[in-house]
Amino acid sequence: MLVTDIKRKLKNGKEITGFYMDRWLKDNIDGIPSFIKKDWDCVGIVSGHGKVRIGKSTMGMQVSYYLAWRLAGGEITSDEKGKILKVILPKKKVHFNLHENVVFSAESLQETAARLYDKYGKNQVILYDEGRQGLDSARAMESINKGMEDFFQECGFMGHIIIICLPNFFKLHEDYAVARSLFLIDVFADKEYNRGFFNFYNDRRKESLYYFGKKRIGVTAKYSATKENFWGRFYGWMPFNKEEYETKKKEEIEKKRILRRERNLMLQRDIHIYLLNKHAKYTYQEIMQKMKEVADFTIAEKTLRNSVVRVSDIISKTKGYV
Repeated sequence: MLVTDIKRKLKNGKEITGFYMDRWLKDNIDGIPSFIKKDWDCVGIVSGHGKVRIGKSTMGMQVSYYLAWRLAGGEITSDEKGKILKVILPKKKVHFNLHENVVFSAESLQETAARLYDKYGKNQVILYDEGRQGLDSARAMESINKGMEDFFQECGFMGHIIIICLPNFFKLHEDYAVARSLFLIDVFADKEYNRGFFNFYNDRRKESLYYFGKKRIGVTAKYSATKENFWGRFYGWMPFNKEEYETKKKEEIEKKRILRRERNLMLQRDIHIYLLNKHAKYTYQEIMQKMKEVADFTIAEKTLRNSVVRVSDIISKTKGYV
């Protein structure tokens, strides 16, 4: 059925109102605005059956926009066959756009959530579309789970709706895959490699899928561990320009690479300072003098002390030895 009152043009140039959403999917997420108004936060997960470029971002954007439309006061009622009986238009502006509501890393979640809270108040929608394709790196998943932990500790009271898009549901930490999330939508292609299909798992079946699927080997076996509540179709409409979206995604991924490289270089510097101070027994004044002699570079004593403290903290947390 067609949902929302957004205007869009078909390929033949005809203008229509709304975009297609499976009726069962619509009915299962319609209650979320009421749920978060009771001082809960909401996490929904959209996975890609372990694959990339399969449509999870498109599904995530459609669900996010529809929920933002509902939060603005929009409502659609229909009969059992999906025939629309009544449409109530939003009373407020729909707050969901590419530049304010879409992030590509867990590290950006906290900043975006706080900014939306300050500007619009509680109960906003954020689409977190994880840009690291594949997520085979244990370090990447550790970063995602740490970012989620920080977000809920600092921003849980804001009551936002977070839609997480990532290739593999089973690589998400149990706390967010099971305890924090309300539903899972897994998108997949048919046997002819046609995109646009999804399975929906509610809170209870999602939990069963996670626990039983984790014990199996292979993506197909994992996603077959529990039967879905229902399956459906979706199509390629996006609430904003696809090229602009892809450009922003590439820019954000590149920013993360640069920041990661800078952090690594900073850590290397801190370790060298730590070794000079703790093992070579150089004083801070001597380290400052050596830097001046070798590279004509001046660094403050406070910075040297902070470097030693940071490395000491890392050692104490990992119980390692440097």
